[in-house]
Amino acid sequence: MTTVLGIRHHGPGCARSLVRALDFLQPDLVLIEGPPDADEWMHVAGDEKAKPPVALLVYDTANPKQSSFYPFAEFSPEWQAMRWAVKHGVKMRFLDLPCAHRFGLETETELAVAETGAETNTESEPESELGQDDGGGALPPDEAISLDENLPPPPEQAPTPRSFRHDPMQWLARADGYTDSERWWNDRVEERADDTDFFEAILTAMTALRTELALPEADLDLKREAWMRRGIREAEKAGARNIAVVCGAWHAPALLEPVKASEDAALLKGLPKTKVSVTWAPWSMERLTVASGYGAGVESPGWYGHLWKGGADLITRWIIRAARELRKSDVGASTASVIEAVRLSTALAGLRGRPRPGLPETMEAMRAIFCHGDPAPLALLRKKLLVGEKLGKLPDGLPLLPLHADLQQQQKTLRLKQTAGDLNLELDLREPGGQARSVFLHRLEALRIRWGRKTSAGRSKGTFKEQWTLKWLPELSLAIVDASQFGNTVDAAAAGKLAHDAAMEQNLAALVELLETGLLAELPAAGQAIMAQVGTVAAGSGDPAELMAAIPPLVRLARYGNVRNSDLAQVRHIVTGLAARVHAELPPAVSGLNDDAAQTLAERISAHDAALHLLEDGPLLAEWAAVTALLMDHGTAHPRIRGLATRIQRDAGTLNPAACGLRLEFALSPAQEPDKAVAWISGFLTGSGTVLVHDISLLSLLHDWLGGLTEEHFKQVLPLLRRTFGAFQGPERARIGAAVTQLPSGGGSAAARPSSGQEQPAVPLDEARSRPAVETAAQLLGLSAS
Repeated sequence: MTTVLGIRHHGPGCARSLVRALDFLQPDLVLIEGPPDADEWMHVAGDEKAKPPVALLVYDTANPKQSSFYPFAEFSPEWQAMRWAVKHGVKMRFLDLPCAHRFGLETETELAVAETGAETNTESEPESELGQDDGGGALPPDEAISLDENLPPPPEQAPTPRSFRHDPMQWLARADGYTDSERWWNDRVEERADDTDFFEAILTAMTALRTELALPEADLDLKREAWMRRGIREAEKAGARNIAVVCGAWHAPALLEPVKASEDAALLKGLPKTKVSVTWAPWSMERLTVASGYGAGVESPGWYGHLWKGGADLITRWIIRAARELRKSDVGASTASVIEAVRLSTALAGLRGRPRPGLPETMEAMRAIFCHGDPAPLALLRKKLLVGEKLGKLPDGLPLLPLHADLQQQQKTLRLKQTAGDLNLELDLREPGGQARSVFLHRLEALRIRWGRKTSAGRSKGTFKEQWTLKWLPELSLAIVDASQFGNTVDAAAAGKLAHDAAMEQNLAALVELLETGLLAELPAAGQAIMAQVGTVAAGSGDPAELMAAIPPLVRLARYGNVRNSDLAQVRHIVTGLAARVHAELPPAVSGLNDDAAQTLAERISAHDAALHLLEDGPLLAEWAAVTALLMDHGTAHPRIRGLATRIQRDAGTLNPAACGLRLEFALSPAQEPDKAVAWISGFLTGSGTVLVHDISLLSLLHDWLGGLTEEHFKQVLPLLRRTFGAFQGPERARIGAAVTQLPSGGGSAAARPSSGQEQPAVPLDEARSRPAVETAAQLLGLSAS
């Protein structure tokens, strides 16, 4: 006897009814929709140390990026089926089309598209990025309708076959008086208390839908169903007498169809095959949600987990949990408010004709009672209550890739905990533990295993602190698989990965980033390879701007990097060589620049100047001073470049204040076009405007020039001046403003002069009209308006 039990992925009601059905049937074989490639790892579900959510990861051994995740929560029917089989000592197998064939089919399709240049059919149902198809799973698809989405099209309209395929349950919902198929499914299936004839009802409904709608099935789904039918036949021939088949509800009727074995064999003939590997990986509740992009995801894993635990006073306990979380965020949620919210949710359910309150009713009741109609505080519940922060755990002793095993060992040694939420970490690099953790996290960064994210520049600015935010994401397991090709330990793999990336990279700035990562990760062998590539690429570059972009990060490494002396000497050697080329090639490159190119080059020059002063290399600074002297008097250079060079000369002390004032006066002379004058000023004030505070003569010149502009010219240069002064810090602008007020009277006016050169008459003041405004301002300031 074969019994097909149609379920919905991650449905707590389906899971509860499935366990009861298995207890009643007592099958001698359980077949579960899933990848047969992972049959030998199904027993892990029965290990008490395995704490879901977890996922099976199946990947192409030759191409790990081609992979599928099969997540399981505690309330997933498949997980409960596996646990039941282990507990009762019953054989179990996965029944779906193996990933070895699915990956082969995908590869064939990609090659065919590449050869023909054809586009993929956008009307076919897409497979989710996590490896489970939205149409082939138990229906209704969880991503079909959320709480805030619009209603399905009414029956009098003509939905397309695609909308049928996406959510065929809308027709059953409407027949039962519902307008939302998601709510209908929850009421009638997931949240029902009585599971009498549960699976018979699902099978009847799915059979009616498939028969009446006659939807075209995707070729992959036809192959999957043929494979599952073949698996059932093989189990029956092997002697199984009482088989329980757990599959997506949509597939249930197809598995009972009287299809000839020869027809299924013809459909499955010649399937391509690839070699695959399988492992288990921790999962997170967040990645079970629809919002994460998971095709078979649910709207609220936290709510489904609450339903799975069941018990008396289900709604009351849910609202109490919400009240506790809101109180932690200083949102009022008293006991009396909890009682009122429970009453309101029950009343809403009765008003809507629902058998009991569901998630929508409880959320609306809490918004009305706890939040006084404001939906914003409810956002505080998403992370803790609606989704959950739980990260799955797996038992020790599972076979792991050598790289994964080494990573876990180092993680334990360094006491770094995997968490589903953000974990802020401050590392003191003066302590051995902090230094070791920093090196480890930088090595993972080199491998693109982005468990940690540096949230401050830390050591790159010369401090002894680093700030990191750690968050373990399920897909990092796949990143580990991908990185394992470069080595079997974290340090060896990181060095191999960096050397590989450097050999493929021709961009100088990107190479410098790799070098910085390698040195911070204390991988000297990789650093040698990257520096060799830096020298090769730099030798072939003829763009001084590109060379200048590479110098500041190299200088930071040479100044603050905790690398070996040999590495430090090599970094300084590279900096010296690059700087020499920049100084030789920069003067001819500043001619004929437009405004945008001049601004970009000015930023590079300013950063280069700061880097050389940070390096404190006397000969390089002297050489740079000679270059900026040339730029300052370069006749065809852009005014912004000449202004910046003048500022660099003044700050270095090679240009005295009097000479600097003369240059500013010349740049602002009436013979100069206003836009060129502003460009010169913008270059001169790059980075800081304090020079205007300390040198009143310069400020006075600028003040008089601005006051002498015509109205037309003033409007023309105002946006450029705003951009320049807007880059200064607030206190700096305040000091400049205060200095302006101390200038002697009689100079130029800060207001623009009219184009005619004559003063405009003052606008007469209407005291009667201005009186209310004056009184209001006085009242606000606590003054008398008299």
